[in-house]
Amino acid sequence: MKLIELKTWVNNLPEEFMDFSIVNGEVGIIDGEHMYRLDKPITTLLVDEVEKQIIILNDSQETEDLLTNQNG
Repeated sequence: MKLIELKTWVNNLPEEFMDFSIVNGEVGIIDGEHMYRLDKPITTLLVDEVEKQIIILNDSQETEDLLTNQNG
């Protein structure tokens, strides 16, 4: 996907969606029969000019555990 495609898609969303949360999702199949979806909140956005990429990041469970242990 190119940034122009994402921008066009976002710009065409109805106004009532503007307060929705943004998550990074992963889908898969278990046992060849059951589908699952794992949603992770977006935490960081980056631009890599060298590789010409827009990077959308979410924290891993390990990162969340580390932050919890440091703050807890």
